Amino acid sequence: MHKPASAPSRAFLLQALLLFLFAFWLLAFHTGDASLWDIDEPNNAQALKEMLAHHNLMVPTFNEALRPDKPILNYWLMGAGVRLLGMNGWGLRIGSVALGALLVFYLALALRRLYGERTALLTGLLTATALHSQIIFRAAVPDPLLIFFVTISLISYLRGYLLAGERRRDYLISYTAMALATLAKGPIGFLLPGLIIVLFLLGRRDLPHLWRQGQIALGVPLFLLIALPWYLAVGVETHWLWDRLFIDQQNIGRYTASMEGHRGPIYYYFLTIPLALLPWSIFLPQTVAELWQRRKALFTQAPEDAFMLLWAITWVVFFSLAATKLPNYVWEAYPPLFLLLAQRLNLALDGIIPLRRWGVLLSLGVLLGMGLMLAALGWWLVPREIPPLGDVAYLGLPYILAALAALFFAWRGRLMAAVGSLGIGAVVLMGVLVLLAMPALDALKPSVTMGRMIRTMEGTQPYAIATWHWFQPSFLFYAGRGAMPVHEPDRLSQLAQIVADGQGTAFLALPEADIATVRKALPKTIHSQELYAGYELYSRKRIALLRLDRALTEKP
Repeated sequence: MHKPASAPSRAFLLQALLLFLFAFWLLAFHTGDASLWDIDEPNNAQALKEMLAHHNLMVPTFNEALRPDKPILNYWLMGAGVRLLGMNGWGLRIGSVALGALLVFYLALALRRLYGERTALLTGLLTATALHSQIIFRAAVPDPLLIFFVTISLISYLRGYLLAGERRRDYLISYTAMALATLAKGPIGFLLPGLIIVLFLLGRRDLPHLWRQGQIALGVPLFLLIALPWYLAVGVETHWLWDRLFIDQQNIGRYTASMEGHRGPIYYYFLTIPLALLPWSIFLPQTVAELWQRRKALFTQAPEDAFMLLWAITWVVFFSLAATKLPNYVWEAYPPLFLLLAQRLNLALDGIIPLRRWGVLLSLGVLLGMGLMLAALGWWLVPREIPPLGDVAYLGLPYILAALAALFFAWRGRLMAAVGSLGIGAVVLMGVLVLLAMPALDALKPSVTMGRMIRTMEGTQPYAIATWHWFQPSFLFYAGRGAMPVHEPDRLSQLAQIVADGQGTAFLALPEADIATVRKALPKTIHSQELYAGYELYSRKRIALLRLDRALTEKP
């Protein structure tokens, strides 16, 4: 139950600040060194590049076409990072890193009154070190914005509901956060939080609270004042085409039909969530069991726990029913899960509801087994599927060693030391991924190498870029200048015109196996030179780069 009103102690504020700095360091560690990951990061980055080239930060475009995939807020966030650190991995990703660290800090501060200091800090620590955090908060994508503002909107509403003295302020913060979430990713930013709030009030048999004390008269105008102007502006500028495409394709279309091959069974997220929350998901069975024992009294005696559980379940069920599925879609359900996990661990650490030793040992055994499986797959499967990558069995070592250390401490009844071992293992895994795996994977992304070659060779000279039977957005981002488009001809006879568009020079990226066919189709007036060929991670083919030049006698 929530604690009486009191200012946080200096010790707690210092701990929360240290947790924030730790999270920022953890998420920022070598984050900008890796090249962008296809397809989402370079899609977003190229759209920003074109917006800057057009001096138009209102209408997203990609390759000379409207890009209705995501609203504007992430472009503005990346733009701020680019102004600070440049158009590179650091500039494009630093906003996501900051949001991840701020989320950890916010959870610690906002949950203190509801759950106590140690549970609040532990929630932040679990959030910072979970496996999926090391992915989503290192990426130039809009998900961190949605996660951050959805979390603020729902926790602020819960605080306002339970802490009457802070009700007006927290409810208005909730409306503001929903508006920003809507600018980050669309209607999901207010529809699902609103549904969760309504379901919670129904469970409490207190739905009239929504219009009697829910600050609707102020909150709705505030929401519209923040969220609506950009949607109106982009609608007017594009004759409402952007808005229609966004709603029809990216919202209704994604929910009713799988897009870009992202599909899965209805239980898809029950497979991905335990992996995403590692290493902490091993304690989910004990957490669920404890909540199950209190299920009949949750809404009346522990409304904060009921709200968190309802939040997680509603979000996961909603996206389980969607046709398009991606692990990122349910990240917004993780903050309440981290909180419930932290609360269960805190109850055990305080000796109020101890964890059964056999249950802890079994959970740690599962983690050990997963580490061994990861090592085995890295040794056997990866070299077969991605030969240039070689043996990556080392990826399983952090979980193996962390599980063994935690088993030792758990056997001796030292739960805090066991939890600490898991946290250290999570940090070590991040280091292994960033320092060993990422550079090896980066070498298998030829777009970066080809793009740098083109930019270095041509300098300020004009040229065109094109692809044949292959395309990745990263090639356009790294090889193109500003709003330069990439040509994707459907006939080889079009290559001559592309060379002409480049004022006599064009660069063509294609599977190495197609080089002979392309050369046969080129007119005698065009000379081709193979500049590069390398294995690509995504297509698992060798991708080559040809320079096409109009013969000197043909140049004006």
